[in-house]
Amino acid sequence: MRKCISSGVIMGLILILVMGISLTVFAQKPVTIKIGHLYDPMGGPGVRLTYEWLGRVIKAFEAANPNIKVEQEIFQWDQIDVKAMADYRAGIKQHDVFFTSPQLMAQHNLVGDLLDLSPYIQSWPKKEIEDFSWSAAWASGIFGKAQFSLPTGAHTRALVYRRDMFKQVGLDPNNPPRNLEELIACAKRLTRDTDGDKKTDVWGLGMYYGPSRATIELYFAPFVWHYGGELWDPKTKKATFASDAGAKAAQFAYDVIYTHKITPEWAVSGTYDDDILRPFLDGKLGMAWGWGSYWISVLEDKGWLKGVFPPTPQGKPVIADVAITPTAPQAQFTNTWSLSIYKLSQHPKEAFKLIEFILKPENIIAYPDAGLPPRASLWQKPELQTPFYQTWRLAVAKGKGMPPTAHYGELADTVAAALQEILVNKAPIPKTLKKFEEEYNAQYAGE
Repeated sequence: MRKCISSGVIMGLILILVMGISLTVFAQKPVTIKIGHLYDPMGGPGVRLTYEWLGRVIKAFEAANPNIKVEQEIFQWDQIDVKAMADYRAGIKQHDVFFTSPQLMAQHNLVGDLLDLSPYIQSWPKKEIEDFSWSAAWASGIFGKAQFSLPTGAHTRALVYRRDMFKQVGLDPNNPPRNLEELIACAKRLTRDTDGDKKTDVWGLGMYYGPSRATIELYFAPFVWHYGGELWDPKTKKATFASDAGAKAAQFAYDVIYTHKITPEWAVSGTYDDDILRPFLDGKLGMAWGWGSYWISVLEDKGWLKGVFPPTPQGKPVIADVAITPTAPQAQFTNTWSLSIYKLSQHPKEAFKLIEFILKPENIIAYPDAGLPPRASLWQKPELQTPFYQTWRLAVAKGKGMPPTAHYGELADTVAAALQEILVNKAPIPKTLKKFEEEYNAQYAGE
């Protein structure tokens, strides 16, 4: 009997040992995950810089997680979201992490190709969630109760102006305009014929109303928010840009060109870069609305900022400076590239582990394409405590995203087309907006 018991005990111990070894081997089974991004190393110096940064982060992640290997997939920046949705519809499973666009979260929600990250985020300490959730970039990844993406940075816009030109016309460069009335008054002073040929050489206010999405995002939407309206109603899921607020916004856009004559007529054509970036750097604009945080470096390169990019505690404006958007809510369009998990991923746990690693403070602060920091704690660094960067921090905190409709692209194109009718052909404002709004709602209302 004793022999039988001893044999049983020994067999049990052997079985436990074998199971333990098997479980250990299983736990250590190598996993390969993929990350889809937009940084083609052949895409130019800036893109290559980000590609190299991502390569370093992945290498560090693999060293810290020896059983997880990461493969890269490269897509065009304007196709990466489309690729995720198309492959999901086709049932393709070989994706894990994607860089995604917040403006397209509603469309992703409609297709269902992204995993809700909420269950993973709920395990984060409250302090970690608060470190991200302070900005519009975080909110743009939320659709309903689901969180489909996490922000890697913050791209926002401000009013840029020439301090030297302010002094030339008797304006105080330390007191930029705080509302639309002051904006127009300053722009009138800055608009000048400098060589006496009776032609305007310096325009007081640069705007962009061309046929692209920048028009609705950086110009028309902030005007509508100022007058108390919205572009789209999330309850009725209908466009509302032809409201009284929308009509006032379009009238403001019209007036700066034709009534006040502080914005050049070429604002209705060309590209965002053509109408804002280049003329401001060429000294043809005293102020420019919608200056992107991604253009801080060019001001430093121009010598108009000193020690600002890369940031230093001594950083300060020299020739150019920035101010918060002078509207009632002080809100500008704020977005970012974000990180999401593909819903058909076979390794979501490992995919989220990679996202968490990328978002670590020491990694995300070095992301060249991040724009401004996504973490509130990073803004406490001494080099970001300067008045220049604190203006940008306020811009991020006040920022807003675009309407969460699956047909955002169509909405933006419709508004841009309506504004072209108003600003180029001088069509009646309320009637024209109403016509385009009805056309949009006839096709897309309800989604």
